[in-house]
Amino acid sequence: MKLSDFYYEAEAEKGARMPIPLKDGTDSGEWLNVVSPEADVAVKAMRAFTLAYRAAVGKLKPLRDKCEEQKDFSEYNLKMEDAAGDLNRQLALELVNGWSLDDEFTKENLKTLLTQYKRLAEHVVVFHHEQLRQLQEK
Repeated sequence: MKLSDFYYEAEAEKGARMPIPLKDGTDSGEWLNVVSPEADVAVKAMRAFTLAYRAAVGKLKPLRDKCEEQKDFSEYNLKMEDAAGDLNRQLALELVNGWSLDDEFTKENLKTLLTQYKRLAEHVVVFHHEQLRQLQEK
């Protein structure tokens, strides 16, 4: 065997195609290409996501404490949902490296898509997490 037989990064960057669902959940026939959880870019993006999520939880701790006293977590839950949505969009921007859409794939176009289709980033994160789970089972 050669040293290059163990070069897996390029394969990890190829990733997998994630079907883009329509708002009603049916398949649009289009796809996003999501890098493998083993790709360096994915590892770094997940680390950044984890740190940012922990920072958001820490920042909202005083509000959580207040909500706990009042036995009403509505405000806290809304703020955490907003933070998680923003973090999911940031993560999806790092994980997606191509698509089947007619428009040229650029990070700016992807950002626009993720802004317009609010739940798409969540779909990307769930898809990526499922890939990670499958890798961990091997």
